[in-house]
This record gives sequence, C-alpha cells and structure tokens, in this order.
Amino acid sequence: MSEAQDKRLYHFDEGVLSLPRGFKDRSTHTLEWAIDSANTLVLVLQRERLGWGTFDDFVNRETHEYASDFLGFRAEPTEFPDPFDGKLPLRRIVFRYKGDHEVLYHHQAFVFSAPLVLVFTVKAKAEHRGRADQLMKEALADLRFRED
Repeated sequence: MSEAQDKRLYHFDEGVLSLPRGFKDRSTHTLEWAIDSANTLVLVLQRERLGWGTFDDFVNRETHEYASDFLGFRAEPTEFPDPFDGKLPLRRIVFRYKGDHEVLYHHQAFVFSAPLVLVFTVKAKAEHRGRADQLMKEALADLRFRED
C-alpha cells in the first residue's frame, strides 16, 4: 500500500487535512447563545459511526442509562413534527433533570445518515424550554449535507 493510499481526507469548515487512516472522528461542536446575563442556550453537535446494530440500537445504547445518569430525570413528551418528512430516520429524547441549583432541560435529536449518526443536543434551564425547542426546530429544518 502506498503512502497516499494510507491517508484519509478530513474536512472541517476552515480546510481539509490529509491524515493517516485509522483515526476515530470524535468531533464535537458546542455553540452557545446568551439569553441574558445569567442564562445561556447551548447546542452541541456530535457525529458517531453507527457501528453494530440498527439505528434504534444505537439510540438505545446512548440513552438507556439517562434515568440513572441524570438526577431527578423526567422524560418529557416528544410530539414534534418530523422536519425530514420521513426521508431521514430521526429519534428524539426530551427530558428534565436536577442541576446543581436549578432544573435543566435537554432536547436531543438523533439523525441517521449512513454511516453516521448525528446527535443534536440543546441544553438550557427548564424555564427556557420554549427557546430550546425553537432552536432545535430551526437547526433540524436547515440541516443540509455537504457533497464534497
């Protein structure tokens, strides 16, 4: 195998790298908006390879311990419209839990675009649930995949 065949292109917004094969991309992007001087709204984007099993298996593996991982975990209704009209598999989990001094809210969306699972997580204080849900709605509605 030549040295060129032993490389893989890695794309990011600012450029492209040629790297040795074999790495696992564990990219995480964290974007934060100020609601006011004491509150923020955070969007975390992750991408993972599906690995073994189905998309539902992946979502279950990722979320099955939430009730024990998050103090005071309480699932919330997930009755949101499908922004992809069934064209991409999508699973959501929405929940509240107790933070250090307040109740927090997470709205997660798992989107499958083979071979990747994109995980979107919006985090905020529970009192800002409406803003968190609106941010998730906008992020998913504008999702486009690069073709380079």
